[in-house]
Amino acid sequence: MSTPVSVVMTVAPKAPYLPETLRTLADQTFQDWELVFVLDGECEQNRAATEFLPREKVKYVLTPAPRSGVATGRNFGLAAASHELIALLDADDLAAPERLAKQVERFAAEPDLAALGTWAQKIDIQGTRIGEMHPPIGRDKVARTLLWFNCMIAPSMMLRKSVAQGLGNFDQRCTRSEDYDMWLRMLGTHGVDVLGEELLSYRVHPNQHSKGTMLDGQAERLRESRMAAAERLGVSKLGAMARHGAWLGVQLANRRW
Repeated sequence: MSTPVSVVMTVAPKAPYLPETLRTLADQTFQDWELVFVLDGECEQNRAATEFLPREKVKYVLTPAPRSGVATGRNFGLAAASHELIALLDADDLAAPERLAKQVERFAAEPDLAALGTWAQKIDIQGTRIGEMHPPIGRDKVARTLLWFNCMIAPSMMLRKSVAQGLGNFDQRCTRSEDYDMWLRMLGTHGVDVLGEELLSYRVHPNQHSKGTMLDGQAERLRESRMAAAERLGVSKLGAMARHGAWLGVQLANRRW
């Protein structure tokens, strides 16, 4: 008997790539899923895009205010999800047909696994391959890399609802780093790993969420989460501070401050 999956998708109004994304969900080889469709602002165009999906597979959720942000949307999605396994998927990315099946299989084999990402290919607005995203594989390598920077690809992630909620959900203060903060809070007590297969097409375009600026408050929250994770992993305070300093340097160089 398969373990069902809740696919949580937070969608801003008038998402241009949404129909293509939803088609890749419909074409999954693993079909025991529900879509928790979080409308971050009411939009008939987005609702209409889901009409070809079976009604019983779609659960609509509306955030308390338009453009509440990804962290708020994902938390509302977690609360509404019927199942323990949560697959994140963004409205501009494409899931490979076997994505859910392979992640569910891995969770079944590793009961202590809390979060599992995949490799991805980068695509442009036309869907043409323009690069690749290959995070490290293996729990230890993933953990050590996460202390330096966010190597995980959020829309490729599958996680356990009970773990995320047990850690206090996604931090709504981290408007553009909520995923990184969550993975850091998992380290040292929960398994985090990556499947070394390109099971996602990550679309690069000018308006994507990850291209926004990083705010001071988020950096402080990430510093706290990084320091706590480093302590759990046996990394010295000095080492943790060096890693955070290096991360800050990259943000400054990329003008994300």
